[in-house]
Amino acid sequence: MDPRLALLVASLLEAYLLQHTLLPGWAFRTATALTLAINLGLQLVWGVFIYPYFVTPLRHLPTLSGNLNHARVLFDDPRGRLPLQWMKTIPNDGLIHFRDIFNRSFLLATNHQALLDIMSTNTYDFEKPWRLRDFLARIIGFGLILSEGVAHRKQRRALTPSFHVRNIRALYGLMWEKTGLLMGELQKEMDSNEDKVEMSVWASRLTLDIIGPAAMGRDFRSLHNPENKVADSFLAILEPTREKMAFLAVNGLLPQWIARRLPWRLNRVIDTETEFLRHMCKEILVEKKASIASTKLTAAELEADILGTMMMGGDFSDDELVDQMLTFLAAGHETTASAFTWGCYLLTQHPTIQTQLRDEIRARIPTGHSAITHNDLESLPLLNGVCQEVLRLYPTVPMTLRESVRDTTVAGQHVPRGTRILLCTYAINRCPEFWGADGEAFRPGRWIDTDEKGNAVVNQRGGAVTNYAQITFLHGQRACIGKDFARAELRCALAGIVGRFAMEMQDPKQEIHIGGAVTTKPVEGMHLRMKRVEGW
Repeated sequence: MDPRLALLVASLLEAYLLQHTLLPGWAFRTATALTLAINLGLQLVWGVFIYPYFVTPLRHLPTLSGNLNHARVLFDDPRGRLPLQWMKTIPNDGLIHFRDIFNRSFLLATNHQALLDIMSTNTYDFEKPWRLRDFLARIIGFGLILSEGVAHRKQRRALTPSFHVRNIRALYGLMWEKTGLLMGELQKEMDSNEDKVEMSVWASRLTLDIIGPAAMGRDFRSLHNPENKVADSFLAILEPTREKMAFLAVNGLLPQWIARRLPWRLNRVIDTETEFLRHMCKEILVEKKASIASTKLTAAELEADILGTMMMGGDFSDDELVDQMLTFLAAGHETTASAFTWGCYLLTQHPTIQTQLRDEIRARIPTGHSAITHNDLESLPLLNGVCQEVLRLYPTVPMTLRESVRDTTVAGQHVPRGTRILLCTYAINRCPEFWGADGEAFRPGRWIDTDEKGNAVVNQRGGAVTNYAQITFLHGQRACIGKDFARAELRCALAGIVGRFAMEMQDPKQEIHIGGAVTTKPVEGMHLRMKRVEGW
């Protein structure tokens, strides 16, 4: 029996025995309170001072000194810098151990076997910590990202057909059309603002106008409307500030029934904005049902978007459909917007690669108004290499947390129930063990091979010995279901913008910081100076 459980049983037994004596009521209450206090104190001593240092099987792993490392990781700048440093400097066999302020154990996964066990072999032995899930559900609902166990398997099975590669490729026309609209709007802003553009805002509008029609048949037209309420709501929730990081940390420590009652401005912001987004999703669902009833849509017409496919399947209640809509609306636009923004930044830092990419795009696509197919973009070696490097170096979610829900094994190490596991995307994606000494360098060429005729061709490994060297979209049963959708969006957006414009930073000396509570965004925004390159 767990010693902590034994202490609790002992306290209850003592209370029972006291209740059946002839002690006066006040004496009984005093004795009971004293007994419980002593046993709670013993549990505290056991859990904080004895078990973490002398009993846990994790104590033999390489262990960081101090108990503030969890906080240091959370407020790291950029998030993932410290775990990457630990991977480089601390000898280990796949796991590095550290403790938080309460001496609870955390493990950092560092090698192929550890990542394989967590994300594939023993996937359902690990879940997102409940308090973190409960907080995130305020924003995106209990959709596919936050569901666990049997519920997750059911939801993923129902949603997988919508994300078949055939369906994603059918969306290239929509993505390219919206990219064309973005190019027009950027030109207008350049004409009125001395070629200056703040790209992160435009990136968010573009991806919102793609995910709207693709996921729920609603065009938000945020590219044409700078006052778009949907875009403003996500900006208010996800704008990168240190206050939001602190807010996330508090919500990870406290139950929601306490955290939501704190007199904190961000509580009001999140409640207001998520109420609007949830109400909007309910309206879209009602409209969709009315359209089905009045027009008798065929199955093919109904399945033109993800919402229609979910409704056809009949696997979700109305509330569950709204949760899934919120999930895809948030994850499906903010993540790719972040990647596109960082892609523009990297290309300003490497003007030669930017020029080479423009030449490649123009050699394959005659003009920015030409129609394209998926093959036009998926087969371009340098475009593929640039997109892969963007996703590798600037993963939208730099780290994610898991908790073992039962005793399990990772990289040959027994991991007790309740252990927190840190999957640090930022660190894994740059780790020299996987990527060599230039793992932190932007080198699209690592994703390009040469065929027997000497032609450049796409490769999907980047020279790494395992596909677990890049975990931007995770792997296994919990891999991002929209990864192909995100890659297609990024290809279209970068091809259109680089094909038509040359980009540089407004201030070449500006230092860009990676921020954001959940996703990564440039804290300062992305202020570019753009020029149209004639002939396309």
